[in-house]
Amino acid sequence: MMMKSLPLSFMQGFKPERRFISLLLKFTQSNGRGDKHKISTETRIPTGKSTGKVEPTINYAVGMGLINAKKDAKEWILTLTLFGELVLKKDEYLSDNVTLWLMHLMLCRAVNQSDFVTLSEGVVDPWFTLFALSEIRLGRKFTLSDYGTFMEERFGANTSRINMCKVILGSYAEDGCFGLIKAIEFNSSGQYMRNQAPLEVELYPVYSAYLFLLWDEFYPNEKQLSLNDIFQRTRMLSVMCWNNQCAKPWLDWMVDNGLLQLDRQTGETLALRTVNTIDVIDNIYSELI
Repeated sequence: MMMKSLPLSFMQGFKPERRFISLLLKFTQSNGRGDKHKISTETRIPTGKSTGKVEPTINYAVGMGLINAKKDAKEWILTLTLFGELVLKKDEYLSDNVTLWLMHLMLCRAVNQSDFVTLSEGVVDPWFTLFALSEIRLGRKFTLSDYGTFMEERFGANTSRINMCKVILGSYAEDGCFGLIKAIEFNSSGQYMRNQAPLEVELYPVYSAYLFLLWDEFYPNEKQLSLNDIFQRTRMLSVMCWNNQCAKPWLDWMVDNGLLQLDRQTGETLALRTVNTIDVIDNIYSELI
């Protein structure tokens, strides 16, 4: 299913809380249908008449690639993705770095657009703006004000922009959200620091799943691609805060594990898929000790 950008306002000032996402996944597996009040009753995710955490949690889970969601006049219709099904089996409380890193990366991913040279947009565009587009504009270290100004330049001045930035940055300060992975850290001088995705073998299956999911979204009919093309179009390495040298050990690991064949003889590296995405997703926990 082709992804579109979620509305800028969907967060409603709420962070992505792991416990609520876990409860939503269990509801989706057992039922998956209902208006926000029914979902709230069955999951204990709080909601009210005009605001609340049910619908932001649904949209976060969509952005993270855990569920698919449709909404008709009366109710939400939710289904688990392959990733969501696996998480419920392996890590239902969303506490493992493997789970959290793929959730984070998916939240930052780009939307497939025909005019990707001049347009660049994310599934959750404020997340995409920070993690995929900010390297030149903000650098690795930045302040809340810097990020807020960048957001206003991209989306227009609005009183909600700084609050949106606080929600996103605050999500990486709380262990109940993304704090455990330390993708962003705050220092005593008032600066935020973007950290690289860890160069650790236990996370290589996660990065592989991320690559294959992006490949399916952007190049659904291609089995062989230029790595530079997919990295540039999806901004995958920017999201991970990597350069090509960082990616080399992981790419070699994929070759050694039979996920890709690489052809470096043509002047640019061509990658040939040798397994299906479902097999890659099924193995994201395979390197855990």
